[in-house]
Amino acid sequence: MPLPMRTVVNELLVKNDRATKIYEAVHRAWDRAVELYPQRAVWLRKATFRGIVWEHVVRELNSLASADPGIAPLFHRDTASFIIDNVILFRFKHASVSLATANYPTPEAVAYDDHEMDLYGYEGLQRVELCYVLNEFETEVIWVGISARNNGEFLWKIELTSDGIAIPMQPEFFNDDEFDPLRIASFKQPKSDEAEQNKDKKKKDNGSS
Repeated sequence: MPLPMRTVVNELLVKNDRATKIYEAVHRAWDRAVELYPQRAVWLRKATFRGIVWEHVVRELNSLASADPGIAPLFHRDTASFIIDNVILFRFKHASVSLATANYPTPEAVAYDDHEMDLYGYEGLQRVELCYVLNEFETEVIWVGISARNNGEFLWKIELTSDGIAIPMQPEFFNDDEFDPLRIASFKQPKSDEAEQNKDKKKKDNGSS
C-alpha cells in the first residue's frame, strides 16, 4: 500500500470543512470529559483520563460520520478507526509534543505504520493518526492535527484549527541535519523567546560560547 501523502490527506480534510469539524469534535469531547471528571486531578494514572477522553472523542467522530457520507467508522476489537472517502484510515491518539504516540505492542499496533501491510481487510488505505497534545500539566489541549509515520519514523504533520488547516511549515524545516523532535508540534512562542533562541543559534554558528 502507498505511504500516506500529505497533499491527499490535506485535500480530503478541506472537503466538507472536515478539518474544522474534526478539530471542534476533539475540543468538545475534551471539554465534556473535563466537566464530568473534576476529580481527575488526584488520579494517579494519567492514562485513565486519556482513555475517557478517547471514548468521548470517538463518540463525537461517530456523530460526525453520521452526517458525512464520506466518513465511515470502523470498529474492531476494543478500538475504532475512521475511513475518509475510501482513501484515508485514521485512528485517534494522545501524543507527546514530538507527536510520538504510545501503543501496547500487539501485532496489529506494530503494523499500523508499516505501510507494506494492509489492515482490517481494506487494501490501499493511507493510514495516519489524529493526535491531540496536552500542556505540561495535562489541563488543556494545545495542538490537534494529523501525523504520519513510516515504521516509527516521522513523515509529516497537518495542524487542524477552528478555521480549518493551519499554514504548513516551510519545507526547509524538514531538511535540518540536526533534527529536534520537540519542534515537530510547532506551538507558538513569545517573540522574545524566539529572539533569544535565534541569538543563541547565531553564537553557536559563529563558534562562540
